[in-house]
Amino acid sequence: MIEIDQLYLLPAKIFEVFLYIIVLFSLNKKYKGVPLMKRPSIHIYFFLGIAGWILYMILDTIIFAIAPLSLVGPLTPGIPIQGYTPEYPSLFIANLLRDIGIIGAILTAWFYCMAAVRINTGISLNQKIFRSDKKILTIKGFKLTWGHFSFILAIFVLIIFIALDQIVIEVIDSTTIHVSSDWGVAMILIIVLYGLSTILMVKQLLELRKTEMEIEYKRRAKFLGWSIIIFTSGIYYWALLGFLVGKFEGLKQFSLAFLYLGHIIWMTSAIFVYNAFKKRKSNKEINEQI
Repeated sequence: MIEIDQLYLLPAKIFEVFLYIIVLFSLNKKYKGVPLMKRPSIHIYFFLGIAGWILYMILDTIIFAIAPLSLVGPLTPGIPIQGYTPEYPSLFIANLLRDIGIIGAILTAWFYCMAAVRINTGISLNQKIFRSDKKILTIKGFKLTWGHFSFILAIFVLIIFIALDQIVIEVIDSTTIHVSSDWGVAMILIIVLYGLSTILMVKQLLELRKTEMEIEYKRRAKFLGWSIIIFTSGIYYWALLGFLVGKFEGLKQFSLAFLYLGHIIWMTSAIFVYNAFKKRKSNKEINEQI
């Protein structure tokens, strides 16, 4: 069995993956031959954020299509089927792939947040948090720093979020199903990170309106700001859509249109990133800052 809407949605997902891959290759071409970690920080954050999103979307394209394949009709509506269920191998595999995919989604949220903070304040969260060499204590000659502690804590939290996130199959009637994801606390973390990103980018765009700077640099800053705002709007859109569809059954008849709209929002963000890093004219100072 399969959810028909997921089949109709495949072209949008495949095109979105293709679009983000083009953007990723475009970013890499700008600094071709330069090791990733030696490139400007903003470039690194967007490069890794987009790479994380490509991983997420590739697996997302597969997961929702294969999850219900093990279910054989006619089915009886009841308690939703979810998690690592050996009885349904396709759902079990889908959840394993989801575990990998959610890592990509959270990494995208983190790197976009880092980019927003860097653009707005000049501060590197990576340097402040994970590279902090401030000592906590020394164990048999090994110096435990806040950077080590933060990294271990991040891994621990990530594992918890991955474990709590699950694919859910809801049986509507004997021949109809609906596949969704139960984000749980992982969604809370993602919304918090993107919420901070949105606030900083709105602030940045407002400040750009009254700031005098080189035209090309201002153009790029605007495109980067809007790329993050649009992308985060997509996250809010999916969260709101899930809530509204759960409250108003009548909206389900328009579900495919709503699903396509969500992916169009994310595709638009990719176009803004592409334009932000696209070289319009030679300017050494601009290239060093972005």
